[in-house]
Amino acid sequence: MPDAPVNTKACPSRALELKSLDELRAELDRIQSAHDAGTLTHTGNWSPGQILEHLALPWVCALDGFPPTKIPFILRMLARILAKKKTVRGTPPPPGIKLPKQVAYLAPKDDTTFDDGMSALRACIERVERGERMTHRSPLFGSMDHQQWLNLQLGHCALHLGYLSY
Repeated sequence: MPDAPVNTKACPSRALELKSLDELRAELDRIQSAHDAGTLTHTGNWSPGQILEHLALPWVCALDGFPPTKIPFILRMLARILAKKKTVRGTPPPPGIKLPKQVAYLAPKDDTTFDDGMSALRACIERVERGERMTHRSPLFGSMDHQQWLNLQLGHCALHLGYLSY
């Protein structure tokens, strides 16, 4: 991790669009190949392993349930009015959003390895492909069906995987 935080709103990233699990899996395969070849690079504040682990954490919560989380009412309402429609259609969130302390459980560990992060994200994808459904209530957006969750996850992955280059 860099000494001073990088402004992720301004740092270089690739524009990705992921519309299916197949597209996500193909992108992860390209990232894995680049890692294995030693050509994978990243921008932003997190290592590739941390990015992958961060992406896996909301999948786990959507599948298994979120820890008790108190998001202020005004923030929940603003998110539902201003962002939920785009988010559940798969539009990536804007870069540079800092995780509030209430959702610190979505932050990756400092020592997460590439292999651990990749394994965690692929395990979540496999659970969904085996038929498990993401149905738990979002602390921010409220009730969402599986397809809305899937679209949200794909958009979130598109944002963060854009900070990885091969």
